[in-house]
Amino acid sequence: MMMSDLPDDLLEAILCRIEATSLKRLQSTCKRWNHLINNRRFTIKHLEKAAKQSLSLMLNANGVYSVSINLPRSSPVEVTEKIDLIYPHSSLDERMISEYCHTDGLLLCVSDEDARFVVWNPCTGETKSIQPRYPSTLSHTYSLGSYKNKKSNDISYKILSHTGCGKNQEFDIYDVSSNSWRTLDVTLDCKFEFFSNVSLKGKTYWFASDEKEKQLGIFLVSFDYTTETFGRLSLPYQHPSYQTMSLSVVGEEKLSVLLQHKISSKTEIWVTNKIGETKVVSWIKVLAVDLKPGLDTYHCISFLVDVEKKVLVYSAFVVGKNEHVEYIVGEDNEVREVVLGIEYIPFFLNYVPSLTQIELHANLCI
Repeated sequence: MMMSDLPDDLLEAILCRIEATSLKRLQSTCKRWNHLINNRRFTIKHLEKAAKQSLSLMLNANGVYSVSINLPRSSPVEVTEKIDLIYPHSSLDERMISEYCHTDGLLLCVSDEDARFVVWNPCTGETKSIQPRYPSTLSHTYSLGSYKNKKSNDISYKILSHTGCGKNQEFDIYDVSSNSWRTLDVTLDCKFEFFSNVSLKGKTYWFASDEKEKQLGIFLVSFDYTTETFGRLSLPYQHPSYQTMSLSVVGEEKLSVLLQHKISSKTEIWVTNKIGETKVVSWIKVLAVDLKPGLDTYHCISFLVDVEKKVLVYSAFVVGKNEHVEYIVGEDNEVREVVLGIEYIPFFLNYVPSLTQIELHANLCI
């Protein structure tokens, strides 16, 4: 039997398990396949069931790049492709993008230069421009997350905006399905240690601490986009503070943290079980390296970890040297450095391509 002769339900069952980039290339080969792949119900099913093709992206002052990581090479991090943000209805300049958030294969690109937002699916090329609530984004941080729309029983997306600190924090939320901003009546009973975050399975996570319960040390605080409430998640162990700490996502399924103690150069990478599979989140240490003494970095570094190859790649601003450096280290604990200079620091993220559709409304084009 030819593929073209398969009944619709069997064809859908087969295609929804093929990774997104391969399926996208097949889209133009058959009108029937093209119609199915463009069907929103199919894309939601594909997001849940498809094989996860994890890509490493490097974001810097010149744009977004796909990179490959191979420790034995003389150049361990190699750029394989530049991914262009092409949006004809917006003058957003990739070089002006100052903040990236991602979930379900979508990137939220924020430009401080002209207070612009674009939600972008690099796999499909689909984009949506969003009108910011405020004329400037400089004092705000943003995150992107998914939720279950009760009216349509569909998956949709929201953007969370945060500004202020202490008792003067404010949260606004933009709902992609209704194209509207509103202020959230929520109170955060702890403080963000810093504002970088990651999103996974309908929640965004930050490092946080509680002045009233200092014995808890550093923990994670999460925001649930369905209930619009905050929650807490413990780290692998309690500790009052860290020299360096950072969050990442592994394959759109697991959380990962990088932790380095202030009194030690030992750095550990911990990864959770699959988020959402069980009610209890557990951690497992996948890599421990001893970075050379004297390495002084800011908290907000970005990193990638290859769990199978046991390789860590991260970039940081080295205070003592006043320069940006890219570090690559494996189980052999041999640290390799690539000096990037002072101009910019690349941001690494673990990206899983998807066919996720963005709701489009012409009245929101800028």
